[in-house]
Amino acid sequence: MLDEEGNHVKALEGKIALVTGAGSGIGQSTAEAFVKEGVSHVALIDIDHEKLISTSKILEKLESDFSLHCVDVTKEVEVEFALNEIISKNGRLDIAFNNAGINHPSSKFHELEMQEWHQMIETNLTSIFICMKYEIEHMVGSGSGGTIVNTSSGAGLVPAPGQAHYTAAKHGVLGITKSVAAEYGHLGIRCNAILPGLVDTPMIKDENGELTDRAKRTLERISPTGELIQPEQIAETVVWLSAESSMRVNGQSIVIDGGGIMR
Repeated sequence: MLDEEGNHVKALEGKIALVTGAGSGIGQSTAEAFVKEGVSHVALIDIDHEKLISTSKILEKLESDFSLHCVDVTKEVEVEFALNEIISKNGRLDIAFNNAGINHPSSKFHELEMQEWHQMIETNLTSIFICMKYEIEHMVGSGSGGTIVNTSSGAGLVPAPGQAHYTAAKHGVLGITKSVAAEYGHLGIRCNAILPGLVDTPMIKDENGELTDRAKRTLERISPTGELIQPEQIAETVVWLSAESSMRVNGQSIVIDGGGIMR
């Protein structure tokens, strides 16, 4: 953002934010972007403590204020405790980026195991419900509103081949995003979703750091340019959705895939 004199103005100056799935990829890049845009404190949430340390080292170089919370976001008691801890320290929550998620190998619909179905729905959909439940509670309690951004996927609009459970979960994220936007918009709480295309993150790579065969096929199928999206490019949109410059954007699903999905 630029002021009238052309000087850069930090879009999120003084805000309190949290990021789930903050240990790598989109979450890590967004935490860094939040700090660069003036967030005064960012709470980093991830199930993997080592990954949290990796992100913390990046933020330390920026001389930022942050906290680490090793949390399984599918466990309501852990989420509730973490949110209470964040609010206790900072007094409020202005921005929540619910980004944690998983993926599974492709499977034919009739061969999909119930265990895999439940794990996917629990991690990629139920966890966002749990997080928003407590985020909204604190935002309503503060009376100052807030912004919530949820990570869905292009699979929230079109089916991902061999990924019925992932597709169902990501469609569900859009549904609860709209529900929150409709119910709490009058209280100053905005809720939107981002739908990334194929992003250059560890999730789409094998143990050697190379793209999996499925990722290569997906890239050929959905990318107009054949290029992966960088996590930093997703983070820029999350920052915008969290800032006042998007204050009239609510209940929307923002596709960030370079034009692979047209609707």
